[in-house]
Amino acid sequence: MPLESKEKPGDRLVFAEEDRSGREKRPDFKGNPWKVVIVDDEKEVHDITRITLRDYCFENRELELLSAYNETEVKSVFKSHGDIALVLLDVVMEKEDTGLCLVQYIRNELNNSSVRIVLRTGQPGKAPEQEVITKYDINDYKTKPEFTAQKLFTTVTACLRAYRNLKTIEKNNEGLERVIRSSTEVFKNQSFSEFGKNVLLQLFEILHLDVNPGFDCAYLVGMPDSAVVLMAGSGRYRDKTGTSLVESMPRFVVENYQRFETTGGESFSEEDYVGVFKTMEGFGSVLYLSGWSRLSSIEKKLVRIYANNIAIGFDNISLAREIINTQKEVILTLGEIVETRSQETAHHVTRVAEVCYLLAKKNNMDEKTCELLRLATPMHDVGKIGVPEAVLNKAGKLTETEFDIIKKHAQTGYEILKKSNRPIMKAAAVVALQHHERWDGQGYPQGLSGEDIHIYGRIAAIADVFDALSHKRCYKAAWDLDQIVDLFEKESGNHFDKRLTEIFLGSIKEFEAINRHFPE
Repeated sequence: MPLESKEKPGDRLVFAEEDRSGREKRPDFKGNPWKVVIVDDEKEVHDITRITLRDYCFENRELELLSAYNETEVKSVFKSHGDIALVLLDVVMEKEDTGLCLVQYIRNELNNSSVRIVLRTGQPGKAPEQEVITKYDINDYKTKPEFTAQKLFTTVTACLRAYRNLKTIEKNNEGLERVIRSSTEVFKNQSFSEFGKNVLLQLFEILHLDVNPGFDCAYLVGMPDSAVVLMAGSGRYRDKTGTSLVESMPRFVVENYQRFETTGGESFSEEDYVGVFKTMEGFGSVLYLSGWSRLSSIEKKLVRIYANNIAIGFDNISLAREIINTQKEVILTLGEIVETRSQETAHHVTRVAEVCYLLAKKNNMDEKTCELLRLATPMHDVGKIGVPEAVLNKAGKLTETEFDIIKKHAQTGYEILKKSNRPIMKAAAVVALQHHERWDGQGYPQGLSGEDIHIYGRIAAIADVFDALSHKRCYKAAWDLDQIVDLFEKESGNHFDKRLTEIFLGSIKEFEAINRHFPE
């Protein structure tokens, strides 16, 4: 029930009759009306405000008028509605300063700086305009006798326009934060396949869309001198992953790619966005989005900013990939040179690397660690560079002195590699030092045993012995697979980690396939 008014009858809000013929009037409003809260303890004020604003329209959106008669109801309205644009607020209600207390509540406790607040009072003496404007964060101050229908219309329009502009700025800031956050998430993964999937997932995050929003969206990537392929898609492109640009995309997307193939560029139509991005290394990517007209102007800008950020990220991934490939090539080349000195085939280091990678995977190690081991293992025998060729390539049995010389290659390799702080080189140093250690402590150079041997060393030991037994050496012929299996079964828990040996023997056919893929 409305509380008893403390205002005099002559101070009540009464609008004069005015010409309404020029007022904007639209029968067909868009959804999402502007929410305006009328706060006054006089029901008459609510009624006449509703009558005056019944045909009001701003930017083709009508008003949703909410009523509150006291402080408690105001707080309840704000709790239920998070998108209030304007409050028409009486000052004197339960108390002489109720309205001013509510201003403090909205601004300070709710931390709501967007909603526009207009004070309406019939007793300006209770809340002097200059004092109120200076002390409180309000947007307008009106005495009820001066608040005609036309002034109400003007005030509401000015406040809604200011609210709209503030929300636009907020959306821009929030959108840019989402772009930065999403770009960071995409850049975390250096895998091209995962990169493509994350591009679309994060795009939907920026636009506040579900993964299946009804938008047709596609992300395609092309390597140098190869076809452009769809890496991830939604809508009609969801099930076309792996198909080429020509097979999967509409003709105008293909034409835009051909148009921007050399330099990159963007193309817009009423319904479609096509962005083509090129890297210095010759990699190319395409981002296609259908349903362009359904996005707001802010969202369109965010898509373009995001697309350009992703292009930069793609370029960085291309560069990182090139660096990794160069490192891998250098490491393999160095390993091959060392093995050539001992008259072992160049494919020895490649096979050992692949066996280590597969065994690490089957041991449930994470992909990053497995790949690191694959890159580091080719350096396992780098210390042999310090072993004389006469000893290295001796066909007969080594003397005790010669074997002592051979054993030094593990420590020598470690000394060569340990000075680097790079993860690959640090891993390679561990492998070089420990790949001849034995589970029972009878290995060299340190005589480590059990789990004191690094997991890299235990895996490399199995891979190195498997490859050595599988292929001809200057001192022996290649062994049959059955002989190799017998030896590993015998040495499980002695030479080799028992659990790793079980994993290895359980998938022996897969490891044998590596030998066939990289033959002598």
